[in-house]
Amino acid sequence: MSLRARPDGPGHPVPMRAWPEDEALWLDENGVRRPQAARHVLASLAALDRRGRYAARAEGAARILTGPVSALALRDAEAAIGFVFSVTPYGYGEEAF
Repeated sequence: MSLRARPDGPGHPVPMRAWPEDEALWLDENGVRRPQAARHVLASLAALDRRGRYAARAEGAARILTGPVSALALRDAEAAIGFVFSVTPYGYGEEAF
């Protein structure tokens, strides 16, 4: 399986990151450490759709999360679960969803 990032606009592919090696980089460059952004990413992954600036899609057993700057490949269900556990603490806060 070849995991490639989809363009974020006409002809503009976003960089593809790999979990867990690039998780911290992806979180930082896409602003996911903010509570509202973290909640949107988690909701997008749960529904495999677009939530504001974040989108998720399935590619076979893999899940691809696309943020405003780059995409993150979660190669299997175990990776997706690990990602959810690492992002969930950022999703708490007083900001509205």
